[in-house]
Amino acid sequence: MSSSSGAASPYTSLAISQPAESVTHVELNRPEKRNAMNRAFWSEMVDCFNGIAEDPDCRVVVVSGAGKIFTAGIDLMDMASDVLQPEGDDVARNSWNMRKIITKYQETFSIIEKCPKPVVVAVHGACVGGGRTSSSHYYHAAINSDF
Repeated sequence: MSSSSGAASPYTSLAISQPAESVTHVELNRPEKRNAMNRAFWSEMVDCFNGIAEDPDCRVVVVSGAGKIFTAGIDLMDMASDVLQPEGDDVARNSWNMRKIITKYQETFSIIEKCPKPVVVAVHGACVGGGRTSSSHYYHAAINSDF
């Protein structure tokens, strides 16, 4: 995990810091898109939380969103081709491929739920769609939020 000393984050949709001893801060970091969950987000969260699970210096995780809101949910513009444009005419194969896509995305939330460290989700502003799923199983710190 990177620290608050200014080390570059290896992620494009997340900013990782250690604001205090034993605390890892995972920030959804696409404020210009209201922290909408794009393709990068789905794999980066899994990589990030796999690293956190193995990090002996982390004892608690705080998840927050950069900017005015926690998250606008799924980035429909980025994700539409995966969901709305199936390949071929075979309904069974399309359904099977859709199941694989959804299972992959579900792993993003499952990996957080399985994290051996306590996870606090600091929700502010709106928390829409997939954001509600990601924050529904964790400790909350919410002020003036809309779910």
